[in-house]
Amino acid sequence: MKKILLFVMTCFFITSYYAQPSETVMINKIKSSNTSGNLLNVELLGSGTSEKVFEDNAWHTYYRRSYKTKSKTDYPGIFFIYFGSIQYELVGGAYQYDRMLVGEWHYEGVPDPNKEEILALLNSDLIKYLGRNTYNDIVGDLSEITFPDDVKFHWHELTSVSFLTNVTYSEKISYTEVRKAEHTIEVRLYADEFKGPWKSFLSTKKDDGSTKNSGEIIKYTAEEMAQMKTLSELDEENAAKAYTSSLPEVEEIPSFESDKQLFYYVHEIIMTKPTEEVKAYLFKMLEKSCFEDNSTVLLKSWAQKWYDNIGSNHQAYINAHCLYPTVKAYQSGMITFYDRENTRMLRIVGVEQDGTFKLREIAFYPASSTDIERMKNNDNNCGEKPDLTVRKIMSYEIGDKVIGKFSNGDFPGSIENIDPYNPDRYYFKLESNGKGYWMDEVNLMPNDNPKESEIKSDNNTDNNTEEPTNTETVFNVGDKVIVNSNQGKKKGKIIKYASNKYLVKFIDPRYGDTWVSKANLEKE
Repeated sequence: MKKILLFVMTCFFITSYYAQPSETVMINKIKSSNTSGNLLNVELLGSGTSEKVFEDNAWHTYYRRSYKTKSKTDYPGIFFIYFGSIQYELVGGAYQYDRMLVGEWHYEGVPDPNKEEILALLNSDLIKYLGRNTYNDIVGDLSEITFPDDVKFHWHELTSVSFLTNVTYSEKISYTEVRKAEHTIEVRLYADEFKGPWKSFLSTKKDDGSTKNSGEIIKYTAEEMAQMKTLSELDEENAAKAYTSSLPEVEEIPSFESDKQLFYYVHEIIMTKPTEEVKAYLFKMLEKSCFEDNSTVLLKSWAQKWYDNIGSNHQAYINAHCLYPTVKAYQSGMITFYDRENTRMLRIVGVEQDGTFKLREIAFYPASSTDIERMKNNDNNCGEKPDLTVRKIMSYEIGDKVIGKFSNGDFPGSIENIDPYNPDRYYFKLESNGKGYWMDEVNLMPNDNPKESEIKSDNNTDNNTEEPTNTETVFNVGDKVIVNSNQGKKKGKIIKYASNKYLVKFIDPRYGDTWVSKANLEKE
């Protein structure tokens, strides 16, 4: 035991002996390493440390001593303060100088920056100050940004300084919880020159809200949370309001009785109005689902995309289409127009809302500039203005006096029954002979004057049924029939009558609607 203790003490004395480079030598070495000519003094810190490390396949013993230097600058009263370390290596029983280790520095004597200027800069970009993710979760009021009572300004450069700030806010931390807490945020400012204006900054959150205040957590329902707008949502809302306010004043949008009236109105507006007015018109016609919840100005991303697309490609839209283009397809709530060459397509979608029809989407993909240049003067496929008049559908009760429209005239009668499966189909009884026919509402009209002498014949009325005779088979709109075609007998249904022919819709969807003469029809 005594031998072991003696060995340890011997090693300690040897190490202590080797680990004591002269302070004078170290100070002179530090001074000689500084070639700026501005060094004022050197101060060694602590007593130094020794360390044995394995490097480059060998053991090395190092001695390090921390130091502080103070140097003058080009500005009176302002000094450069540097904290570094000098390192020696044990070689052959003696320590030899190895290197200067990189340290850190700051400036002393620099006047504190103007706090009002700092706060103005931070408040001008709260997203950067708070961080995007935090900004997206903050609801309610944001407190004023303040400085700690003992705030210290750490000058890294004469053009860069860092310090701490405090701010209190409430943020969503779950789908049902909001936490209000004070936070500490470190800020570093940057300028282009000494005493020049602050141009930018970086910020770092120094705590999770629990350093000074663990925060008050308040619980809400999911519905209540959905109503709370975050700072980012309020910014978007305000930006949208500013945009709508910048749009030009345009005339009020008419009330549309059909989706087709909306579609042709939208198309005509785009074709005939300046771009900014088009944007204003479109915005006023948008339906509710285009907007974010609880907003009348902020568009959802998908709606914003197609809306911006029309504005950005307005002239391409005009050049590609006729004022009254060919219709490729129409169905309730949607129409597809062809371009001037009947190749590319444009789709407009609308919905019925609040007693009118509103715009949901315009799907338009602009052609290349070469294609547009070729097609812009092609009027071969342009049509005439369509008749968009909407016929008012009448509703009748049993016993109502009405007029039935037949191919050979209009005849008075009355409603005897109503189809229980189709409220727009009635059993009509002739006043003259008491004969009855099932007729669609389109082939009936109110009889405001029951005198038969005043009923006029109208052989040109569309969708008419035909007045029967004793020797003829009667076909009415809505009847199920068999068509004698060159491909055999085909089943279908009469959907329209005009010019002594019947428009038949076949049961087999492979066959399109076809006009058929009476001679080629049979009752099913």
